[in-house]
Amino acid sequence: MTTVAPVPRTFWRDTHPSALLSGLITMVIGWAGPNVLIYSVAQAAHLSSATAMSWLWAHAIFTGLVGITLSLRTRMPILSTWSTPGIAFLVTALPGIPFPEAVGAFITSGVLVILLGTFPPLTRALQAIPAPLAAALNAAILLPFGFRALQAFGQMPLLVGAMILTFFVLRQLAPRWAVAGVLVAGVAASAGLGLLSGAPVPLELTRPQFVMPAFSVHATLNLALPLTLLAFTGQFVPGFGVLKANGYEPAPGPVLRACGVASVGAALFGCHNLTLGALLANIVSGPEAHPDASKRYTAAVWAGAFNIVVGLFAGTVLHLMGVLPTQALAALAGLALLTATASSLGAAFQGSRAGSLAVPVILLVTLSGITPLGIGSAFWGILAGLAVHWVETRPART
Repeated sequence: MTTVAPVPRTFWRDTHPSALLSGLITMVIGWAGPNVLIYSVAQAAHLSSATAMSWLWAHAIFTGLVGITLSLRTRMPILSTWSTPGIAFLVTALPGIPFPEAVGAFITSGVLVILLGTFPPLTRALQAIPAPLAAALNAAILLPFGFRALQAFGQMPLLVGAMILTFFVLRQLAPRWAVAGVLVAGVAASAGLGLLSGAPVPLELTRPQFVMPAFSVHATLNLALPLTLLAFTGQFVPGFGVLKANGYEPAPGPVLRACGVASVGAALFGCHNLTLGALLANIVSGPEAHPDASKRYTAAVWAGAFNIVVGLFAGTVLHLMGVLPTQALAALAGLALLTATASSLGAAFQGSRAGSLAVPVILLVTLSGITPLGIGSAFWGILAGLAVHWVETRPART
């Protein structure tokens, strides 16, 4: 288990209301989006409710701890989360494998990530990605959130329209509070339109379930190796791209090793890979998180703290997420990431060579959603962009 770095006095001076709010929004969007996939896995693999809640508990507690530790030590907004491609993969891969063997595979995958973090050529390769290409990958990851917000507007124009109007009005009057205004407007509009769920929400602590691991070749080949590949290609590569696009370049090795160690600890309570945040990292590393880029690490610390508190009441929070309509949550995510989307697109096109096709190729391949060999489109997007960049920049042959 990762040792939490002590909170220095400078943290309290560096923090800002917008950083605290960004941390809160990051937690809300995370729990309203990828985290609900646990229900699909539990249903497909016939897991008990206690096992599913323990999975969520381990995810929240350990990602909170590793995110806080890395952010305080590096003074960079480093967000940790679980592997979203991994949880989607487990919907079809976990059924038929005994859960203790699955936990053994989760541990094996965590150890493999630790080994990846100790392999210098691999970490140097991550650092060598040109900044415009990293920005393009970041933009391609963010754009679907905007698309889903517009789709939500088509479904509920009054609700989402009120949120959009609030965002752009506050962007002119008080830009730091634009996202907070969107959240308030969404709750108020949902209540006024009678869209809030009236189901009772139980308040109770979640009890983690320790799982004694079992190891098998079958689970290693069918779960551990694919999960490691998905974590690296679907989370770590775009995650470092997000940080680089926002002006932060932490050493990949310590980040990989910290996430791998946290993954091993979380696996004992039933959770799969914990990785570097990609999608949500924009909220804590973008300009809305703090007016001073050197102090945005405080937003990631707050996000980790909120995640830990919420993890203690994992079941209760999942019920609360169901109070707001899905369209309001989609609009909140899209609007909260709109500024980061704009800055990433600007950095991608302004920083690339005139006439270069590397950035458009990354955008097209990543947004296509293709998954050759079961590997996510984000990996293929950056790979295709790097190939085009290499062809365009290599010395011309005589």
